[in-house]
Amino acid sequence: MRVKSWSNGVMLMVKVTFFALLRSKHGIKEMRVRPGPIKEIINQILAAYPHIPRQELEQAVMFVNGKKTMHLTRDDDIVEDGDMVVLTHFVGGG
Repeated sequence: MRVKSWSNGVMLMVKVTFFALLRSKHGIKEMRVRPGPIKEIINQILAAYPHIPRQELEQAVMFVNGKKTMHLTRDDDIVEDGDMVVLTHFVGGG
């Protein structure tokens, strides 16, 4: 399945925001990517920031439009134009 990236001459985009360890460790606050399956969103992030280990993104807690996505089933979920993705890690302390 090929995801259309242009509509009426306008590039379709998804906003990805990074929090917690991803933000502090890699200094990335947000970026924009093309819509598509979540596995492709992760690939686009890795293409822009190849120093980030894939495992850190795959293990991150992900929210799409405020709704948590489940790790085991999310790879093929489609993120659409205008959606907002948040990647974070829960951090505990004591």
